[in-house]
Parts: sequence; structure tokens; C-alpha cells
Amino acid sequence: MELLNGFQNRETPSLPPDLPKEAPKPLGPALVEIARLISSGDTAVLQEAAACAQDPKGWFAAHQERYEERGVDSPDDLDSVQWLGLVDLLEEHGWVCERDWQDELEDFLYFLENLKGFQALGLELDESWFDEEDDIPAWCTILTEKWEGVCVAAIDIDSDSYVLFPIAAPQLAQLQKLAEEIGHRIDAAERM
Repeated sequence: MELLNGFQNRETPSLPPDLPKEAPKPLGPALVEIARLISSGDTAVLQEAAACAQDPKGWFAAHQERYEERGVDSPDDLDSVQWLGLVDLLEEHGWVCERDWQDELEDFLYFLENLKGFQALGLELDESWFDEEDDIPAWCTILTEKWEGVCVAAIDIDSDSYVLFPIAAPQLAQLQKLAEEIGHRIDAAERM
């Protein structure tokens, strides 16, 4: 018992003061590689992704209106500036579409089938596959079943919308890994 009392009476060693938060990891190379995979190497997309990654504050200044629409009013959060910049440039070039979580089936299908990746992968849609009362994750589950080896993926932007694009399964695995390395998430839309 004496031995236990000796341990119980010891002072708890003081813990070190809170350390400053680790600076965000630069998104640069991973951001450009994500852009390359989603856009099938679209040169214009890659140039813009590189510009966004290399000079996020300059990118923010040049695209401030877009950021304000998203509620970002300062270039100080470089991580958000780069991640949202990637989404915006991919959407501008027709590689992704951002859809509200309450999207109508007709709109979902229209925007998805007009993506460059949809056309490049030679995909097809049939409205009869879907129940319009379902939602985006349910519709994407159906597409994963219908499109062999291809799914609808989504870029997580911490909102209630879906940033969607079709992608082959092996490329999705690469995108998941790259996004995770820089503290973000890309996954099959039905798992978002």
C-alpha cells in the first residue's frame, strides 16, 4: 500500500504550453496533380491551377468576387483560397459541376452530362434509371452500378453542396490519396 501511496502523491508533471498550430501544408504539387487527374491534363486548367498554387494571394485578388460569393473575404487562409480556387477553375472549364444538396433530378442529369469528363469517358444517362424523389447520393449510387469502373466523385468543400465529376475508379483512388495528403477530401459522391 505504501508503494501505491508514493505514486499517488507524486505531482503530475506540468504539460508544455500549447504549441502553435502547424502551418498548413502547401497544396501546390498535389493541387496541380488533382487538377490534372480531374481534367485529363487540360493545359488551360493546369496553367491556372499552377498559378493558384504558386501565388494564392494574387489568385485571390484576381478572383475576389468568386471568393466573396463563397463567404471568403480575406486571402489569409491560403489553404481555402487554393482549394476553392481549384474547384472554381475546374467548374469554369467544365470539368466539375457544383449542385445543391436538394437538386432536382432533371438539373442533376443536365449538368452531369454536360461535363467534359462525361463526354471524354463516353458515358450515357437514362432518366428511367432514377427515382426523382431520391437525392444526389442515391442517384450517384445508381450511376456507379450502371457505369462499369466509373463513378461520380465529389470534392468536399465543407458546404451543403456537391462538387461532382465522373472519374474512373483507379483515378479516384489517386485523388483520395492526394486530397488526404493535403488535409482535404475527395470521394465517391454517394459517400459524401
